[in-house]
Amino acid sequence: MQMNESSTSRLYDLWAKIYDGSFGRLVYKHKRRAIEQLQLQAGQRVLDLGVGTGMILAHYPAEVTAVGMDLSAGMLAKAVEKIRRLQLDHCHLVQADAMQPPFAAGSFDHVLISHTISVVSDPARLVQWASRLVKPNGRIVVLNHFLSSNPILAWWERIMNPIFIKIGWRSDLSLDECLGDVDLRIQDRFRLSALDFWQIVVLIPGKRPDTQTPPATELPRGQLAIEG
Repeated sequence: MQMNESSTSRLYDLWAKIYDGSFGRLVYKHKRRAIEQLQLQAGQRVLDLGVGTGMILAHYPAEVTAVGMDLSAGMLAKAVEKIRRLQLDHCHLVQADAMQPPFAAGSFDHVLISHTISVVSDPARLVQWASRLVKPNGRIVVLNHFLSSNPILAWWERIMNPIFIKIGWRSDLSLDECLGDVDLRIQDRFRLSALDFWQIVVLIPGKRPDTQTPPATELPRGQLAIEG
């Protein structure tokens, strides 16, 4: 069962009205930690692919250029309000389909994909696009839920998937399915706690080893996943 961009966009127009106080509140600290993994430096450009209501735009350093892209007009309207209220002159917004991003190859130093990969019709294509948009030494940081490696939990996630799709996202998506045959390797993959529903995955250019994708580890409190 696949997602559909047009229907999903309309659904998130509705979600926009309550997003920050509901799902957004649950994932706020995850989004902040995901930004940390980008290791942004002054003068760099970052694409926030699926910026939603822009609830973390204020956490992008003023020394970088942050471009937030989303298909939902309702979500972007909330992001516009935040940019104006907080005077985030270094942040810019674009309404576009993640399956057809309006940017040239190598346009960004880094790409953040936060809770977007499971709401598009072709997750592997989305990652492929991201790999083209990022510069050769850039990072792609993905924050999302992925299918559990536990057989019982994975069975439950597959059974419940039709219900989750109706409210806006897939629950049966595996990281291997997202990566496809793109030339990206996993530099780090972790959860904020052992019972965390979401994972942060740091991808960098390079061939992946011919082994199964490693499971997510728990990140000790206060420790960064990447040093230096």
